[in-house]
Amino acid sequence: MAPSSPNDDDLSARIAAAQARQADKVKPRANMSAASGYGVGMKMVLDLVSGAVVGLIFGLAVDHVLGTRPWGLIILIMLGMAAGFRLMLRTADSHAKRYAEKSNAVSEGSDSAIKGQEE
Repeated sequence: MAPSSPNDDDLSARIAAAQARQADKVKPRANMSAASGYGVGMKMVLDLVSGAVVGLIFGLAVDHVLGTRPWGLIILIMLGMAAGFRLMLRTADSHAKRYAEKSNAVSEGSDSAIKGQEE
Protein backbone atom coordinates (compact mmCIF):
# COMPACT_ATOMS: atom_id res chain seq x y z
CA MET A 1 0.00 0.00 0.00
CA ALA A 2 1.37 3.42 -0.94
CA PRO A 3 2.16 5.93 1.81
CA SER A 4 -0.56 8.49 2.35
CA SER A 5 -0.03 11.96 0.96
CA PRO A 6 -0.58 15.16 2.98
CA ASN A 7 -3.72 15.86 0.94
CA ASP A 8 -5.28 12.57 2.06
CA ASP A 9 -4.53 13.33 5.71
CA ASP A 10 -6.07 16.80 5.36
CA LEU A 11 -9.16 15.36 3.70
CA SER A 12 -9.65 12.70 6.37
CA ALA A 13 -9.22 15.33 9.11
CA ARG A 14 -11.84 17.58 7.47
CA ILE A 15 -14.24 14.63 7.09
CA ALA A 16 -13.78 13.66 10.75
CA ALA A 17 -14.38 17.27 11.86
CA ALA A 18 -17.54 17.52 9.73
CA GLN A 19 -18.86 14.24 11.13
CA ALA A 20 -18.21 15.43 14.68
CA ARG A 21 -20.05 18.71 14.04
CA GLN A 22 -22.97 16.81 12.51
CA ALA A 23 -23.15 14.42 15.48
CA ASP A 24 -23.29 17.40 17.87
CA LYS A 25 -26.12 19.01 15.92
CA VAL A 26 -28.21 15.86 15.55
CA LYS A 27 -28.06 14.49 19.11
CA PRO A 28 -31.18 15.30 21.16
CA ARG A 29 -31.04 18.26 23.48
CA ALA A 30 -32.71 18.59 26.86
CA ASN A 31 -34.60 21.74 25.87
CA MET A 32 -36.30 20.02 22.92
CA SER A 33 -37.95 17.31 25.02
CA ALA A 34 -41.63 16.54 25.36
CA ALA A 35 -41.54 18.08 28.83
CA SER A 36 -40.74 21.49 27.36
CA GLY A 37 -43.76 21.18 25.07
CA TYR A 38 -45.90 20.32 28.08
CA GLY A 39 -44.55 23.39 29.88
CA VAL A 40 -45.37 25.65 26.94
CA GLY A 41 -48.88 24.21 26.77
CA MET A 42 -49.44 24.79 30.47
CA LYS A 43 -48.18 28.36 30.14
CA MET A 44 -50.63 28.99 27.32
CA VAL A 45 -53.56 27.62 29.34
CA LEU A 46 -52.56 29.65 32.39
CA ASP A 47 -52.28 32.81 30.27
CA LEU A 48 -55.84 32.38 29.06
CA VAL A 49 -57.32 31.44 32.44
CA SER A 50 -55.43 34.11 34.39
CA GLY A 51 -56.62 36.82 31.98
CA ALA A 52 -60.23 35.78 32.57
CA VAL A 53 -59.74 35.63 36.36
CA VAL A 54 -58.13 39.07 36.50
CA GLY A 55 -60.99 40.45 34.38
CA LEU A 56 -63.49 38.80 36.72
CA ILE A 57 -61.89 40.29 39.83
CA PHE A 58 -61.59 43.79 38.40
CA GLY A 59 -65.09 43.57 36.94
CA LEU A 60 -66.58 42.68 40.31
CA ALA A 61 -64.61 45.51 41.93
CA VAL A 62 -65.77 48.06 39.35
CA ASP A 63 -69.38 46.91 39.72
CA HIS A 64 -69.17 47.18 43.50
CA VAL A 65 -67.57 50.64 43.49
CA LEU A 66 -69.53 52.23 40.64
CA GLY A 67 -72.77 50.26 40.97
CA THR A 68 -72.82 49.29 37.30
CA ARG A 69 -73.78 45.66 37.90
CA PRO A 70 -73.34 43.54 35.61
CA TRP A 71 -71.80 45.70 32.86
CA GLY A 72 -68.41 46.24 34.47
CA LEU A 73 -68.08 42.50 35.02
CA ILE A 74 -69.10 41.65 31.46
CA ILE A 75 -66.83 44.20 29.81
CA LEU A 76 -63.78 43.55 31.98
CA ILE A 77 -64.04 39.77 31.79
CA MET A 78 -64.16 40.05 27.99
CA LEU A 79 -61.12 42.34 28.02
CA GLY A 80 -59.32 39.91 30.34
CA MET A 81 -60.10 36.99 28.06
CA ALA A 82 -58.90 38.96 25.04
CA ALA A 83 -55.66 39.84 26.83
CA GLY A 84 -55.17 36.20 27.87
CA PHE A 85 -55.83 35.00 24.33
CA ARG A 86 -53.32 37.52 23.01
CA LEU A 87 -50.69 36.31 25.49
CA MET A 88 -51.44 32.73 24.52
CA LEU A 89 -50.95 33.49 20.82
CA ARG A 90 -47.73 35.39 21.55
CA THR A 91 -46.37 32.41 23.48
CA ALA A 92 -47.30 30.02 20.66
CA ASP A 93 -45.68 32.29 18.08
CA SER A 94 -42.42 32.63 20.00
CA HIS A 95 -42.27 28.86 20.60
CA ALA A 96 -42.92 28.16 16.90
CA LYS A 97 -40.15 30.59 15.87
CA ARG A 98 -37.66 28.98 18.28
CA TYR A 99 -38.56 25.51 17.02
CA ALA A 100 -38.20 26.61 13.38
CA GLU A 101 -34.80 28.20 14.07
CA LYS A 102 -33.55 25.02 15.74
CA SER A 103 -34.90 22.87 12.91
CA ASN A 104 -33.30 25.11 10.28
CA ALA A 105 -29.97 25.10 12.10
CA VAL A 106 -29.93 21.31 12.18
CA SER A 107 -30.96 20.96 8.52
CA GLU A 108 -28.52 23.66 7.36
CA GLY A 109 -25.75 21.93 9.29
CA SER A 110 -26.49 18.62 7.59
CA ASP A 111 -26.68 20.30 4.16
CA SER A 112 -23.32 22.03 4.64
CA ALA A 113 -21.73 18.80 5.89
CA ILE A 114 -22.97 16.97 2.79
CA LYS A 115 -21.73 19.74 0.49
CA GLY A 116 -18.35 19.71 2.27
CA GLN A 117 -18.03 15.98 1.68
CA GLU A 118 -18.90 16.31 -2.02
CA GLU A 119 -16.14 18.86 -2.67
